[in-house]
Amino acid sequence: MDSSQRERVADAFQAYSAMETTRQRHFDYLNMLTEREKRFNLESTDSEQSFLAELLLDHDAQVKTFKAASDELRGRSMEDFQALFAWLGEIEKNLSPIRDAAKQNENDGNRLEVPHQTN
Repeated sequence: MDSSQRERVADAFQAYSAMETTRQRHFDYLNMLTEREKRFNLESTDSEQSFLAELLLDHDAQVKTFKAASDELRGRSMEDFQALFAWLGEIEKNLSPIRDAAKQNENDGNRLEVPHQTN
């Protein structure tokens, strides 16, 4: 994607990034509550469940914002729309091995070792 195309897809890309952030925030908090309950048998409070629900509402709003932005981009330029989703796929392809290694090492209690990726 060239710099001109990056500018044209910026709104949709920013909406995607916000959606990804709110998703991760929700999952992080949910995982913390779940892990605390498993390890210490401490159930989440009503306040914590309420906060979790608010995080999910934030994410739902960002999903709608991204959907609207990507629909607008598709209506304006199918080429830019396809370029955005190709870039999102490239990001995921390159970050997945790192995320998977981090999760595995976290589960194993080891420190993170990033796998070397070959093209």
